[in-house]
Amino acid sequence: MPDITLEAEADLLHSLEEWLRDVDALRGRVRLLTPPPAPGRMGAPPELRVAVETGAQATALSRTVELWLRVRGAGVTLKLRVGRRVTELDLRGEVDVDRLARQVDAVLREALHAAGQ
Repeated sequence: MPDITLEAEADLLHSLEEWLRDVDALRGRVRLLTPPPAPGRMGAPPELRVAVETGAQATALSRTVELWLRVRGAGVTLKLRVGRRVTELDLRGEVDVDRLARQVDAVLREALHAAGQ
């Protein structure tokens, strides 16, 4: 399975990174990266990458993101990238966190299935 990339504002990614680093199943699999800037740009937004190879790791990532979203509350926009597939989780306004959690879980399960796991 390709790495899972999470994109959001830098302070949100730093917060989520702390949460993910505390999960036993994801230890050593979480990296916060700052890609080189695009031509003509001063900088590039950071990305949080998580290496997921098993169903247990996918579940740990999904559940941790769900809990983090519940704690962070409204006003969060998070992009989840698996290969070429991008899912945007938007927590502005009225939000159904349960639906978003199911969406994250489905994306990760599909990616694992596609990778033959």
